[in-house]
Amino acid sequence: MFERDLVLVGGGHTHALLIRQLAMKPIPGVRVTLVSDATLTPYSGMLPGLVAGHYKSDEVHIDLNRLCRWAGVRFIQGRITGVDAAAKTLSVHDQPDLAYDKVSFDTGSTPDLSLPGARSFAIGVKPVSRFYAKWQQLLDTHDSHRNEPDRHWGVVGAGAGGVELVLAMAHRLGPDSGIQLHLVYPGDTILNGYPRRSIRAAENALQRQGVRCHSNFQVSAVKKDGLVAANGNALSLDQTVWCTRAAGPDFLARSRLDTSHSGFLSVNRFLQSTSDPDVFAAGDVADMVFDPRPKAGVYAVRQAPFLYDNLQRAFAGQAMKPVRLQRQFLSLLSLGDCQAVGHRGWFVASGAWVWRWKDRIDRVFMDKFQTLGSQAMKAAQPEEAAGMHCAGCGSKLGPAILHETLSTLARTDRPGLTPALDTAEDASLWQPTPGLAQVQSLDGFRSFSEDLYRFGQVCVNHALSDLYAMGAQPVSAQVWINLAHAHPRLHKADFRRLMQGIHRALTDQQVALAGGHSTEGAETHVAVVANGEVDPARAWRKSGAQPGDVLILTKPLGTGVIWAADAEARAPARAITAAWDSMLISQQTAWEALCTLTPHAVTDVTGFGLLGHLLEMVGTDDIAAHVNLSAIPALPGARDLLQLGLRSSLHPQLLPYTLECSGLESVSEADIALLIDPQTSGGLLVALTPDQAETLLNQVPGARTIGHIARLSGDKKVVLG
Repeated sequence: MFERDLVLVGGGHTHALLIRQLAMKPIPGVRVTLVSDATLTPYSGMLPGLVAGHYKSDEVHIDLNRLCRWAGVRFIQGRITGVDAAAKTLSVHDQPDLAYDKVSFDTGSTPDLSLPGARSFAIGVKPVSRFYAKWQQLLDTHDSHRNEPDRHWGVVGAGAGGVELVLAMAHRLGPDSGIQLHLVYPGDTILNGYPRRSIRAAENALQRQGVRCHSNFQVSAVKKDGLVAANGNALSLDQTVWCTRAAGPDFLARSRLDTSHSGFLSVNRFLQSTSDPDVFAAGDVADMVFDPRPKAGVYAVRQAPFLYDNLQRAFAGQAMKPVRLQRQFLSLLSLGDCQAVGHRGWFVASGAWVWRWKDRIDRVFMDKFQTLGSQAMKAAQPEEAAGMHCAGCGSKLGPAILHETLSTLARTDRPGLTPALDTAEDASLWQPTPGLAQVQSLDGFRSFSEDLYRFGQVCVNHALSDLYAMGAQPVSAQVWINLAHAHPRLHKADFRRLMQGIHRALTDQQVALAGGHSTEGAETHVAVVANGEVDPARAWRKSGAQPGDVLILTKPLGTGVIWAADAEARAPARAITAAWDSMLISQQTAWEALCTLTPHAVTDVTGFGLLGHLLEMVGTDDIAAHVNLSAIPALPGARDLLQLGLRSSLHPQLLPYTLECSGLESVSEADIALLIDPQTSGGLLVALTPDQAETLLNQVPGARTIGHIARLSGDKKVVLG
């Protein structure tokens, strides 16, 4: 049984390697969570090659969600905004706080944009993911302005990062781009501290690529149209890229933890905060005060085994071992055009073969995260502590956990409703609005993610969609929560995050939380009872579609196969992100738009897939649904996963629906699978007249026309084309 929480903040190189080690040998009794604001983290050593066009984006990024799923580590996508070391909590932007027993930071660094104008007019190289997005925008802008007069782009900073970057940019743009590149630095020479032969190789490359170098240019301000030096000189630039010294993230400066003058966490010889023994840090965000080192990826990689060992020892209450990093290491510097220069000590070499050497080293490193193998390879989680877990009412969560969490949730008042949360009653009281019919639905499922805050929101959206599909106004909801077995301390934190997610989704849709029940068991499950009201004369039904009606789908398909792939650690980051983005959208906007129209039939697309719910819509009426396969929207990555043969476990039971279709002979297996892919928090399927369909499409972002209703002309209820 898990009893303590280790939270990893940031998906830098050290943490990525640490997670691999934890997969092979977990720390007994410790639950590990990675928090990162991005699902993809780039390998810094391959960034110049990515900018130069030598690599594709997927080749240089570590998919953190996939890595965590494979390793049995919880992954929460979120941006840390604060640390309360006394309370042992982390503030997460737009999410509840996250508790920890021990925390480790590997967030990398951020550009130091403290010079006047830098924050407004310069593009920072860190974080790398944000810079690469800006670089793509610059390329797009360049392509659309090729016929304009020559333009000037500058890179400020001539350390290894700045030199590699400007040479990569030069290679990607080419000699006839119409863009003059500049390298700006305050000293006499580039690559301060490097061997003279390495500097000479880089200088030759800069000259070969036509980069203009501006030495002894101490930037004092950044303007929209260029740079101003301390001596008053100016350099006109259309774009400025900032690649100088970096700084620690802003939230650390507010944390009351010891930090260096640049805002990095000060750590001792065990990679442990000098001011808090439960806080660790590695990579660029850490300053080893006992043995200062430059910010270099090689040190972050070599810190990983020390961090793993000392975290194990810290949780076990054992003496930790000091970090010992070698002073000399092989430094390989790319020169843009598949050339590189390398040195270690007195040894210096350059040329195409050095680039191939560097490329091989980088690819071997990335292969650790891209070829993960089967989940069965990782070590089993520690077995639960001896002891019996009760069933029945003995499995309920403790009253203190319930009271402490529920007392913090704001109440949503609804006329005629007295939630059991507010009084010591056994059930909520609800006085229906005269003239309206009561509508009730129950929906729920086992957890597909350990990001319980977002999972709670999805559970609510999924359950309320049943009411919206009937034209009903949701009034209240009750929830049943079953949390996976854990120590009561962890139960308390999990219950709080899950309930805050549920509460947020209900509050956003003006629905009152009226009570519920909570237990513990082998897995986490959530079920929501949704209550609402509707005018019986205006209630929408699944049946009733008319010939000539247009079929509208308000959300794309694909959540079933994406989460099936995620369970096997095979879902790409873009697919996971798209699935979350879709599921977190409620159907309230679509319902509000439909309330101004007169739909003939409405249902929500959930567990039976589009085809199953479409067959419910046409029913036994003398009509058929004509579906335009090319118009069916799919989440990014969903079709790719289906083409790989991945399927939801429910897929075989939904295959019989295809027997009701004509036109299957020209449909790929992947498209058939998409039609019966079970959806979580899916969209509404609506049949209405063409003029009203146009109104709905204009009011609901993401809604698409996927077909129409016609009179039945054969023995098949669905015609695919």
